[in-house]
Amino acid sequence: MSLITVPCGACGGRQFQLKYPGTIHNPDDEPAPYYSSSRTRAGHLDIVRCLDCGLLMTNPRDDDETIRGVYGALRDEAHEDEDDGRAPTVRALLSLVEAHRPAPGRLLDVGCATGVFVAMAAESGWTVTGVETSTWALGRASQRCRQATFIQGSVEDLQFREASFDVVTMWNVLEHVASPTEILARLRPWLAPEGRLFLSLPNAGSTTARLMGRRWVLLLREHLWYFEPATLSRVLRQSGFEMISTRPSAVTFSIRHALARAAQHRGIAGQLASRMSGLPLMSRLRIRFRIGEMQVVARRSPAE
Repeated sequence: MSLITVPCGACGGRQFQLKYPGTIHNPDDEPAPYYSSSRTRAGHLDIVRCLDCGLLMTNPRDDDETIRGVYGALRDEAHEDEDDGRAPTVRALLSLVEAHRPAPGRLLDVGCATGVFVAMAAESGWTVTGVETSTWALGRASQRCRQATFIQGSVEDLQFREASFDVVTMWNVLEHVASPTEILARLRPWLAPEGRLFLSLPNAGSTTARLMGRRWVLLLREHLWYFEPATLSRVLRQSGFEMISTRPSAVTFSIRHALARAAQHRGIAGQLASRMSGLPLMSRLRIRFRIGEMQVVARRSPAE
């Protein structure tokens, strides 16, 4: 395990300005407790802004081998606990997809987690392939949806024929990958010429992010990149895509889950949230709110 300094993921620049100083007391701590919804520690490393293009990013960050190992061994029970209540959010994602490319069709879901979206898409008539690095999550996904195809690994490990899919989805994935441009460029040929790419990810330019500043809940060690529409558009262009649209998105959580997230932070507020999260009523009540995420639709650029 080590921390590495990397160039800007949008323009390759190497001149940065510190935006949010790291909140992790000892950056050499074991990183796994800071990852996923089941994290037992909350915090982030230094977050800097590229002086050439404005992209916010974690720098230095955990090395690629460490990140790969963390995700491969990840068990995210807190995420799974919310699966039953995630239907409205997942249904909205599928509606977004089908507004641009109605079923039936071939869909690749990169970072499929426990397969909630995969299952709903398959029920809607899609032929679905789900990709996931976590052995635990992939097992849950294959149990949930028998008719889908599941592959363990990351995009770098995959081989598909050109134009294998009509749709590629990456829900809350791109902010975690080592190189956004390399990942997007690799999957581009797998998408049919008239196909669509769908993303959801944190928006550093959102009203929520601007108002919360250094207290923005999505400033996390596991998030390597903090895009805004302009910087994401640049990454998409460099990777052979054109942005079609972007819009803010909301999430639905049980109050118990929201309190559990708050309890990961130190202080009196965290202690109070920890006590309240154990109340039975908190798992039954659900709230929908915006935490500063966006949904993006893109297409393959016509030029090779």
